Amino acid sequence: MGIIKRQTIQSSVYTYAGVAVGFLTQGLLFPNLFSKAQVGLLTLLISLAQVLAQFANLGTNGAGGRYFPYFRNPDRQHNGYLFLTSLTTLIGFGLCVLGLWLARPWFIANSGGESALFTDYYYLLIPLTLFTVYFAVFDNYSRLLYNPVTGTVLQQFVQRLLILLAGVIYWLGWVSFPQFLGLWLLAFFLQTMLMIGSVVRDKALFLHRRFLNLDPELRRNLTRYAALTLTTALSSQIILTIDKVMINSKQGLGDTGVYGTASYFAAVIAVPATALYKVSGALIAESWKTNDLDNIASIYRKSCLNQLIAGCLVFVGVAANLPNVFRFLPPSYEAGYYVILWLGLGKLIDMATGVNGIILNTSRFYTYDSLFFVVLIFITIAANQYLIPRFGINGAAIGAALATFLYNLARTLFVGFAFTMQPFTWRNGLVVLLGAGVWWIAVQFPYPAPNATNTRVLLDMAVRSALITGLFGGAVVGFNLSSDINQTIEQLRKRYL
Repeated sequence: MGIIKRQTIQSSVYTYAGVAVGFLTQGLLFPNLFSKAQVGLLTLLISLAQVLAQFANLGTNGAGGRYFPYFRNPDRQHNGYLFLTSLTTLIGFGLCVLGLWLARPWFIANSGGESALFTDYYYLLIPLTLFTVYFAVFDNYSRLLYNPVTGTVLQQFVQRLLILLAGVIYWLGWVSFPQFLGLWLLAFFLQTMLMIGSVVRDKALFLHRRFLNLDPELRRNLTRYAALTLTTALSSQIILTIDKVMINSKQGLGDTGVYGTASYFAAVIAVPATALYKVSGALIAESWKTNDLDNIASIYRKSCLNQLIAGCLVFVGVAANLPNVFRFLPPSYEAGYYVILWLGLGKLIDMATGVNGIILNTSRFYTYDSLFFVVLIFITIAANQYLIPRFGINGAAIGAALATFLYNLARTLFVGFAFTMQPFTWRNGLVVLLGAGVWWIAVQFPYPAPNATNTRVLLDMAVRSALITGLFGGAVVGFNLSSDINQTIEQLRKRYL
């Protein structure tokens, strides 16, 4: 089994285990445990911390994906790469702290009513950003050393388990809400410490400056590329965050909480993509170094097809089960029904276009990706400015889906023209048709009556999900749409049967 397929499967298994924990936490426990404003506070803090973490890294994580092959030398501690990124990130974090201090009066002036809760816990952004950015530094470093699984386990499973534990402690009445926030923050701290411990265990914690060696040309190229990837990464996080910030500004923390909960359900669809991006990035960078275009094209083609298959299966499963899911949430959360569908559609579009962004970012045309992102920020803000006042949180979700479509269309066309790589075949179209057909069949069966017990609703979800998996999975295997999937099933059959 190839390294991409094996590690993607491993990462996906741990990630979906984390999804189950996250569903209990973000999807069921928190909406019933906290007020919508409190859920909105958690959503907004995480979103803003991710933007700040992208800035604090100053583009070195993105640059590492392309230039680490030129640093790779374990005998020389990879020529000081980890020392360079850690020091650069510390400088960037200092700038973030200064910016937060200067921006606080503006946030206070623009927050009122329910949103005032955010100003009370504004400075939690400082430690949250610190833990987030240094986890990203060491996770990216580990991934460049061909170990993407550890970071996935810690971020997708361990962190969510710790947050669930913090929620249970609050539910038991042992802590107040401010104390819960301390436990919640501790989950991010422990995740980061465990990630650093993993690097130590692998004997790769190289922080001595004497091995740092950058020739002038590499330094110039690295600096230029880091600046551009900073623009790209920061723009991408702004695009992912601007909807929540604008909802908070226009609708308040309550609607932000509903939108954030709906976003979690939509994010489930993109789980396989997260795993694939971590695995494939370093391999594509190595292929560019050796000019192995055939390998890049193969990864691109398989990523588009396999991600579309996985995304369609999860999207149909989520969409068909939404009437059941909302039985377990407070009635006010029903406003997020179509938010989940629109955001899920955006995730599906992103998955269907595969690793086009990684190909572009690691190629000689990486500057264009930054340009696409900058343009997309203005499109996203304009769309939200128009749609949120008219359609509320549904408008924000429509704007996010539209932005995702336009951006991936631009990247796919560019990769197609620049490298003559066209990853789509009739199989991709057939997957979409199968997904639509299976969804139509799944919703024909009546849902439990309004007065049905929770056990009856859970049984319906299990049966409906099994039907979707059997029909869709059986058709994919039967038509042999993906050789990777069929080979994996055959290998599992030989091993366990």
